[in-house]
Amino acid sequence: MLDSREDYATFKAMAPYGGTEAKEALKTLLHARDWEAELAGMIPTTIARDLTNQWREVQSVDEFQDRVVKPFMQSLMAKTTEGVTWNGDPNSFHQGMLFLSNHRDIVLDPSLINVALIEEGRGSTEIGIGSNLLSRPWVNDLVRLNRCFVVERSGTARERYEHSRKTAAYIQHVTQRGTPVWLAHREGRAKDGKDTTSPALMRTLSNNGDSTVWNALNVVPVSISYEWDPCDAMKVNELLHFEKFGTYIKAQGEDERSMWTGLVGQKGNVHLEFGEILPWQVDAEEVKPERSMAKKLDEVLHEGMKTWPNQRLAAEHLGWSKDLFSHLPQPQSHDTDIWQSRKDTIEIKLSELGWSREQVAHKWCEVLAAPLALRKSLLKES
Repeated sequence: MLDSREDYATFKAMAPYGGTEAKEALKTLLHARDWEAELAGMIPTTIARDLTNQWREVQSVDEFQDRVVKPFMQSLMAKTTEGVTWNGDPNSFHQGMLFLSNHRDIVLDPSLINVALIEEGRGSTEIGIGSNLLSRPWVNDLVRLNRCFVVERSGTARERYEHSRKTAAYIQHVTQRGTPVWLAHREGRAKDGKDTTSPALMRTLSNNGDSTVWNALNVVPVSISYEWDPCDAMKVNELLHFEKFGTYIKAQGEDERSMWTGLVGQKGNVHLEFGEILPWQVDAEEVKPERSMAKKLDEVLHEGMKTWPNQRLAAEHLGWSKDLFSHLPQPQSHDTDIWQSRKDTIEIKLSELGWSREQVAHKWCEVLAAPLALRKSLLKES
């Protein structure tokens, strides 16, 4: 593995912008789009205008985060959620740590964590983002101004392995210098609702099971719970297509549409649960310790997840065992009305693509209820 103490120039191609590079990118990006119009599609027009004016004055990444990104996220969450809550001990947050969370939305997952940290007077994290999402120069500039580092997804199996080693070395480098990092616990979002950690990621981050390397990262699990997924229709369509044809090829611009939908769509209630630092703990005789650690992380993540009335309603619709949801509160009439309305809407939308309403309803409910079954399996709840 690369020595994480190497000169920062080793990681320049993947690192977030800083210094003069950031200053130039801020100007270039400002003129790359009509940002007042773009932002007005997501937040109130007056706030969009004010943020665009603020942008013209910022000179650094810190100013961009404080004067543009933070107020944008706060306004967006006020418009697209019923409220964002979080739980955890802010006194346990120190600078050099790795936040590993379940993964539902590449933009919102780390952004919500950063808003919580900034509100507590802590610095925002650097964010790992896949190169497959950076299809346009302005997108690359935007994410790297938002403290994103690029995780290369292309190449042969051998090249991807080397990319993963370099990413792990970069994360070590960043946390050792006192900067927090966010990374998803797996490559790709949990489109089927089953949040499970990648054992390969555990192996890479620990340098093949080295507890000293892992523990130095100060890994903190973060459970992110969205009541509603704005991208549910897109995900259900993809899952049904894959089941029928064995493959799914994304249309041009689909990733960008997904990111946009995730931002502007209604999410209901949102909750973040910050766990405690997770040490490397595996049995000495464990043949594949990365699997054991992946399971431990999953247990913490699922224990911290909120359950919502729509999950119980979905499980009931599927006829699943009451053991999965009998401990949950009985949904209120307004919960049922919202659930039914959303189910009807997605059924109609996807029936226009050739799926039957029964197919759509079944798959949609499977995705919604999946966390209940996985939680019971992991935590052995009675």
